[in-house]
Amino acid sequence: MFGVSFLAPLFLIGALAAAVPILLHLFHRKTDVVIDFPSVRLLTRAPVQQHRRRQLRELILLALRVAALILLAVSFARPYVAGAAAPVSAPVTVVLLDTSMSLSAPGQFASAQKAASQAVQSAPASDAVALITFADSATVTVPPTSDRGAVLAAIAAAAAGAGGTRYRTALASASEVIGAREARVVIVTDLQQAGWEANDDGGIPDGVDVRVVAVAGPRGNLAVTSASRRDQVVIATVQNYGADEARAAVQLMVEGKEVTQTTAVMAPFAAAEVELRGGFGEAGTARVVIEDATGYQPDNARFLPLDPPPAVPIAALVADPSGATGGIYIERALSVADEGPEFAVTVADGRVLSEWTTAEMSRYAALVILGTRTLDRGGRALVKAYLAGGGQVLLTLGPDVDPGTLGDVIGADLGVVPAPVRAPGATLVASDSRHPIFRPFLIPSGALGDVQVDQYRRLKDQEGRTVLARLTGGDAALTEQVVGQGRLLVFVSDLDNQWSRFPLQPSFVPFAVETARYLTHGRQLRQQLTLPEVPAGAAMAPGVVTTGEGAAARRMVVNVDVRESSPAATTVEEFTNDISRTNRSDQRAPVNVAREVEERQRWWQVGLLVMLVALAGEALVGRRAA
Repeated sequence: MFGVSFLAPLFLIGALAAAVPILLHLFHRKTDVVIDFPSVRLLTRAPVQQHRRRQLRELILLALRVAALILLAVSFARPYVAGAAAPVSAPVTVVLLDTSMSLSAPGQFASAQKAASQAVQSAPASDAVALITFADSATVTVPPTSDRGAVLAAIAAAAAGAGGTRYRTALASASEVIGAREARVVIVTDLQQAGWEANDDGGIPDGVDVRVVAVAGPRGNLAVTSASRRDQVVIATVQNYGADEARAAVQLMVEGKEVTQTTAVMAPFAAAEVELRGGFGEAGTARVVIEDATGYQPDNARFLPLDPPPAVPIAALVADPSGATGGIYIERALSVADEGPEFAVTVADGRVLSEWTTAEMSRYAALVILGTRTLDRGGRALVKAYLAGGGQVLLTLGPDVDPGTLGDVIGADLGVVPAPVRAPGATLVASDSRHPIFRPFLIPSGALGDVQVDQYRRLKDQEGRTVLARLTGGDAALTEQVVGQGRLLVFVSDLDNQWSRFPLQPSFVPFAVETARYLTHGRQLRQQLTLPEVPAGAAMAPGVVTTGEGAAARRMVVNVDVRESSPAATTVEEFTNDISRTNRSDQRAPVNVAREVEERQRWWQVGLLVMLVALAGEALVGRRAA
């Protein structure tokens, strides 16, 4: 079952050098001459060397020298045990086992394990078998192997978690395992529709047979989809994903103790909002829990922080804060982020900002520039130093921005065409929908198509600038680039409802909030995370996480992604049609797989170590023989 293979087998020719000490040993053996004496009495007494001991020593020296040469050749040939990983040219059956939250209903994952085990046992006898478990990410639990017992044991040890379903991520992992082999893929999943929503890349190579094994989901599911605090009341939303009316007990737990309980009544495929009143302090964590014995289990609880986090400071530079615009739209949009406490916006005109010190400027996590007409030379130098030193800036190119002084403000030539361009009705189109700023716009209700821009300033093409969104005419609408050690986002119109009606659209608030979060990433003290976002070292599960120590310690809550709570599923045919196919030329060659196996095992190092021991022994024995 196990065999040794070599990454560079031609080096084994060097093992022929082991014949050299053997030939020397044979040709240089001393043969004693036999002389007949008429009488032994004529011989003089002399010490006689022990012939057998000398012969044994010479054989030991010969064995050590031969072993050293053979070990040197084998080490350079880079050996590895191929049996555990299966020969890299052997066909492979890859089993993809869904371990997401949508397989967590009672008895559901056991059915998935049974189906995965059957797929392993029914794989062709000549195939290696690999196991990949997947949820938000994919893990090659067992690389291609001929040891099917190891794969079956890994399936038995697997468990459904609280993560989401991402099919393309799983397919990409399977494609890497397959490489250039002949292969077949078996996907064991519940066919959840939400698994295709993530904007990931991944597919299966052309010519690979794919079989989908569907695991039945629950008839319905109850989930706590939101929870928020208002004074001494926690308001929770409980969603019924089933076709029948549902009733469920809802509990409010604070620091592990029950505070109050009520009952939620939900119509089919509808949600109910419940109020949980009770006495709890201004700090700590709360948990809203429902009873659902038949649906998914991780979404039966939602965690909620009770203590508000400190707001992230953001400065907004305007031309005149007392005017009709004065940054009011960006200020109000950011004031509702995370229901208010996430950002603290300071609006200042150029005259006020010019009086700030470098230390005062550096305490702001980001700067939004809406107007520069009242910014003097000292203020321009202050903003320039802030950006060059690692500051995060969003620059708008509306009528209150002076294009002639932008070079002094930013510290770089942005290639702005001063004359505004009129384009009534132009809308925004995201060039990179995977960018964090456009996360809320992946669903139709948050589409950017409602954003209308009437006037803007055109940006010339520049090296090092990334276009994140364009106008329907093709010109850049939102760009990103590095200036010094800082980051600069440029929006070609305004955010004060002068050249653009963007601030009046529902999409403006999520755009402003996600842009601020992107610019201030790392400066935010977030208290609520959604899987798979967890701090380093934390378990990939809902709950309370503590980071830091002493005065720097803080607690955060982690909740499941509510999109995973819906049991809505596709058909096997629809699922198969959604699988993308990739070109074989893009896959890893088998030799690369062998190299990875050899690099993990590193038997050549053991061979060289044993060779050094053999040489040391040869030197020691040879010294005694001299």
